[in-house]
Amino acid sequence: MPVPQWNLIAAIIFGLFVLYVLSRVLYRPLKAGLMLVLRLLLGGGVIALYNLIGVSWGLGVGLNAISSLLVGVMGLPGLLMIIGLKYVLG
Repeated sequence: MPVPQWNLIAAIIFGLFVLYVLSRVLYRPLKAGLMLVLRLLLGGGVIALYNLIGVSWGLGVGLNAISSLLVGVMGLPGLLMIIGLKYVLG
C-alpha cells in the first residue's frame, strides 16, 4: 500500500489557499480593469460606426484610445462632445 506524500498534500492545500486569497484581493481591481477595457472597445465600436455612417456626409472623428474611452464612459454625450470639439478646434 502506497504511503501518502504529506509534503505534496500540504503544498497543494497551501497553493489552493494562496490562490483563494489572491483571487479575493485582486477581484475588484481585475473587475474594474476588465470593465474599462470593455468600455474602451464599445466606445471604439461606436466611433467606428459613426465614421462608417458619416463618411457619406463627409463627417468623421479620430479613433484613438482617449476618444474611445471617453465615448465608452460617457456614452452619447461623449460622442457629441468629441464631434463638437472637432468642429470648434478645426
